[in-house]
Amino acid sequence: MTWLTNSRSLLPTSIVAGVYSLVVCGLLVGDATRRLTKIPLDSPEFLAVKEEFLKDPTNESVKESIRQLDFTLREEYFREQRFTRTGVGMLLTGIIVMLVTGKAMAARHRIIPRPELKGIGPDSDERLSLAGPPAVAVVGVALVVTIWAMWAARPSRLPESLDALAALRSAPDAERDGHGAPARDGAGGEPIAPNAGSKNAGVRALPSREEYLRSWPRFRGPGGAGVSSHANVPTQWNGAAGEGIVWKTAVPLPGVSSPIVWKDRVFLTGATAERRVVYCFDAADGRIVWEKEVAGGSASTEPTKVSADTGHAAPTMATDGRFVYSMFASGDIAGFDQDGNQLWHTALGPLKNTYGHAASLDTFNEWVVAQVDHGKPNDALSKVMAFDGATGRVVWQAVRKMASSWSSPAVIEHAGRFQVLTSGEPWVIGYAAKTGEELWRANCLRGAEIGPSPVYSDGLAFAVNENAKLAAIRVDGTGDVTESHVAWEATEGLPDACSPLATDRLLLVLASFGTLTCYDKAKGGDPKWEEDFEEDFTSSPSLVGDTVYLFAKSGKAWIVRPTPEACERVGEADLGEACVTSPAFQDGTIFIRGETHLFRIGGP
Repeated sequence: MTWLTNSRSLLPTSIVAGVYSLVVCGLLVGDATRRLTKIPLDSPEFLAVKEEFLKDPTNESVKESIRQLDFTLREEYFREQRFTRTGVGMLLTGIIVMLVTGKAMAARHRIIPRPELKGIGPDSDERLSLAGPPAVAVVGVALVVTIWAMWAARPSRLPESLDALAALRSAPDAERDGHGAPARDGAGGEPIAPNAGSKNAGVRALPSREEYLRSWPRFRGPGGAGVSSHANVPTQWNGAAGEGIVWKTAVPLPGVSSPIVWKDRVFLTGATAERRVVYCFDAADGRIVWEKEVAGGSASTEPTKVSADTGHAAPTMATDGRFVYSMFASGDIAGFDQDGNQLWHTALGPLKNTYGHAASLDTFNEWVVAQVDHGKPNDALSKVMAFDGATGRVVWQAVRKMASSWSSPAVIEHAGRFQVLTSGEPWVIGYAAKTGEELWRANCLRGAEIGPSPVYSDGLAFAVNENAKLAAIRVDGTGDVTESHVAWEATEGLPDACSPLATDRLLLVLASFGTLTCYDKAKGGDPKWEEDFEEDFTSSPSLVGDTVYLFAKSGKAWIVRPTPEACERVGEADLGEACVTSPAFQDGTIFIRGETHLFRIGGP
């Protein structure tokens, strides 16, 4: 490092480093500018081949051209990513050398200050030393008072005597929270009396499993699988003409959350940058029974960063039959009773998410489960969390070294073991639903921003994303199961938003550009068939009996019957309004949110 002590070499080195940094910066900017014309789906070659495919979907040579072009564009994409990483490293190196040499040169030419005579009286160091002991004493007293105040304001949740413990053990399960202690209000204070009225409705008993499965309690229904337990669902309607529409009601605030249904109530959220509102609709006539703005400030006063596609109300609500739970892009989660009384509120924001938070909620017994992936992998900001449904108390949380994602968790059961199934780049992970302990993980989704949610069927978890792959993973493993439990993988027809759909024998994936691709659910392999609907999609496919419902962004809908041999189109309909959400099914009825209205489709 003798060159640092040589003033004649410092200036040239600093200049060379500066020029080097400018050159590297120019190369990076030029490469970034050039990329703007190389969006894969907008490339002239891809569009031309796609037009040929639409004219003749059975042409194998055109299909092979699409595959080769997709591979080439993907290779170019990853090359550009490597170029950017290398360039950034070189740029930082040049800047560091320029700053170090510049600092060294400045240090050799600095003017040494002239000492001055000390004035009469204590100087600053002497005054600081005299003030030290009193300051330490004040801080110590403040700490003692603070600890005492916290202890006094937080009474113990444990029984104070053996008699109280015996009374607790003999209390009905409905009077306890998820850990066997009396349920308390959202502030962690006095116990809530069960069935004590609408304001503090308390912890009622959970509904039966059969009642839960008959309802539509979360995004894509029970288990997040998109499978309806009701088969008598309408197949024809026309929203513009009002045909087959029982009612449609305007939703006051915008949002892309999907409806959930419990008995005679339908729930939705709407939000702007300033307001976060939960709506409850009467399922029979569509009137708004109540609308409640979430009380409690967000964790940040800065505007929440969202995209036009997600907005401020993208996460779909969830219910356990007792309470309903909502989440917004700001990171605010709130619990309400069925009458619209807010029970609790938790602020998890601000969330560092490029496009805005969109992961929906799920429930497990008395708990509500949230997947909150944001920031960068090394930030360790991403978490999967379980909250007590009655109080909002955090029951468990699992920190994930993952970047932002928009995938929703799914609580599943396999061989008597309940798991929280999650997708995030690059891992598909299963957590123990009771404790949050990680059970297994598979590296299947590298190099992609994860939008679709995973689904479970017959012992397999299916995870997918465009620019990554489709993977079928056995969920009975432990630890890293990438090499041992990935049953099969595929790379064709991958979606960037729509979640997959499993039938008894098939696995269906719906790409955003409108191609429905069919695989053998158990074996994978090459696609059995592809069906192009020539529309854009973000709504996930749903299974009703042996038919599949597809809603396009334009509001058009198709009902198809998939078999291993072909995709049979059995019905078409039109909502008469743009639609990016997924439907909720009940007996003889479809509930779906359009751009501005909530619709009930069905008979009288």
